[in-house]
Amino acid sequence: MDTIFALASARGKSGVSVIRISGTRAHDVARAMAGSLPPLRQATLRMLRNGAGERLDSALVLTFAKGASFTGEDVAELMVHGSMATVAAVERCLAVD
Repeated sequence: MDTIFALASARGKSGVSVIRISGTRAHDVARAMAGSLPPLRQATLRMLRNGAGERLDSALVLTFAKGASFTGEDVAELMVHGSMATVAAVERCLAVD
């Protein structure tokens, strides 16, 4: 199965938006944006960066192991600020990977 991502919260302006990354490379993709990942099932604040190293947003990052997630696969969740511009910037970065 491919690694995919999707907005897991409602689209539009909000305080917080959740972007879920699921699949065999989910943790690698999240690590590329967040640097180090927190221990499984422990939310930790990280600075998200694009491929050029530019800051995108500070986010809570949460990871789940295969078999212990909503999708049954490795999952990473990025809880970013809910502006549509922030969500779009993170999604663009994820679409490139």
